[in-house]
Amino acid sequence: MDPATPDRECAGCYYSFADTFPPDTFVFHWTADRLPVRFWADPRGAMPLLVRDAIAAWEAQFLYGEFRGVIVSDSTHADVIVTWSGTVPVDTVPDSTVVAACSGATTNPELFSDSSVDVLHIGVDVDTSFGRPAVASCVRRVTTHEVGHSLGLVRHSPYVTDIMYSSAPMFQPSAEDRRTVEVLYHTRPTVVPPPRP
Repeated sequence: MDPATPDRECAGCYYSFADTFPPDTFVFHWTADRLPVRFWADPRGAMPLLVRDAIAAWEAQFLYGEFRGVIVSDSTHADVIVTWSGTVPVDTVPDSTVVAACSGATTNPELFSDSSVDVLHIGVDVDTSFGRPAVASCVRRVTTHEVGHSLGLVRHSPYVTDIMYSSAPMFQPSAEDRRTVEVLYHTRPTVVPPPRP
């Protein structure tokens, strides 16, 4: 997917990305010296493909390469570790069902301000009471959503048409997601990841 040209007519068409942890608001994004961001994907099931597609979906939102990601084979060299939190679903063709057949969680990047945290974790959990195609559809959406959190979009969008909505029915970032991540990556961060060893 080619990146879209920024919409200069819609400067305020983005949602809040800053998190509000008392007493301060924090803003996080990966800085140029930390690119490409290194993702390690659980090798079981479809996770490597899901993470690869999520990285590509987010990279396509940037006109100037402000974010780039790669998948690494060694988790000890990762900036973000993506795993199944429980059952590994059978890899199958997703359907178009939009149901809550899975969930996800991402380490809050604000924890980078604590010197003991040097990697983000994403966990994806499935609800096996749903059919395999519904689960495959859900994990695709949720993985892209959680990778968005790891990029610094720590808050949920208020708009149901955005991948960063709390229970996103979408499979790709929307125009509002693109504008928001563009603004985020052109805003000075208050929390940055620790230097690489």
